[in-house]
Amino acid sequence: MNIMEITSATGTSGAAVHCLMLVRELSRRGHNVTLVCRPDSWISREVVNDSINLVTSDLHRFPTHELRRIAGIVREHGIHAVHTHMSRAHFFGVLLKLFWGVKCVATAHSCHFQPHWMLNDRVIAVSEYTRRYHRFFNLVPKNRIHVIHNFIDCGRFSGHSSHLRRRVRESFGFDDSALLIGVIGNVSEKKGMTHLVRSMKQIVAEVPEAFLLVVGNGQAQYFDALKSEAAGLGIGEHIIWAGHRSDVPDLLCALDLLASASLSENFPVSMIEAMAAGLPIVATAVGGVPECVVEGETGLLVRPGRSDALAAAIVSLLKDRELRKKIGETGRRRAFENFSPDAQLPLIEEVLRLAAEV
Repeated sequence: MNIMEITSATGTSGAAVHCLMLVRELSRRGHNVTLVCRPDSWISREVVNDSINLVTSDLHRFPTHELRRIAGIVREHGIHAVHTHMSRAHFFGVLLKLFWGVKCVATAHSCHFQPHWMLNDRVIAVSEYTRRYHRFFNLVPKNRIHVIHNFIDCGRFSGHSSHLRRRVRESFGFDDSALLIGVIGNVSEKKGMTHLVRSMKQIVAEVPEAFLLVVGNGQAQYFDALKSEAAGLGIGEHIIWAGHRSDVPDLLCALDLLASASLSENFPVSMIEAMAAGLPIVATAVGGVPECVVEGETGLLVRPGRSDALAAAIVSLLKDRELRKKIGETGRRRAFENFSPDAQLPLIEEVLRLAAEV
């Protein structure tokens, strides 16, 4: 197929990373792929050496000269279907469909009230939770919305050596006796970081060798509030604020488990990555999390907003090395079987084909 992927991402968001992997996998599988993205965006730099037709656009909708230009490229390249990612790109794609009859598929990476979703030929929801939202709030017809979970390059997160684990831990000042709990992603109220910080008081009381490694950025004011609370609880020295890191696979191999206290989640890619790395997970049962983490098999799920429940689940795993190993191995198998490109790409290809045939 001739496929055009459009993303309005500028940085390295989850949607941008997914789009990058998707264009590369579609190209690898023999499709002719055109990528439309913002000038100077992260993804535009990443694909510069790939065999992908790169088109940069500010994605302005009005006046319509940019829409006309992209519609011309669609005709020139004989594009069978356009596939959009993120809000600005989604509206751009819908306008291409309305004005020029372009076949359009949109992937819902999040949940926002935007009535134009119902105008797409097909919608891909990254979780059943996301599907329900767009089905009932944005009125996407039942027969035009499909649940296809995100995928990752599982091999990138598995098979790391004990030497690398030791080196990464030493870079943070830890030897092998420390028990490292990791949290990866945006540091925000939505991610429930306050509850995770509060849970550390109980965790450290029962497992003194436990430490929390926080990987990700957030607003400085919120960081200051979290650090102040940690200091007030007397566990400030047990939390390492690593900030944004580009070496997540290396960091995962140094952890003993991954934790998430999120209050809202569409589909947690960081948890798939952790499973591929063989880590057990403790997470709140919100949004699409239960579609990723199987309770008692690949991790432990607790109710959101409950620091005590979060702490109890984490402590139970920190105190049982064999259970951590068993759950981690089950998670690794689940990641490779269910969330690899080979598992998910045929499903995406089928949706694109259905849209092209409308």
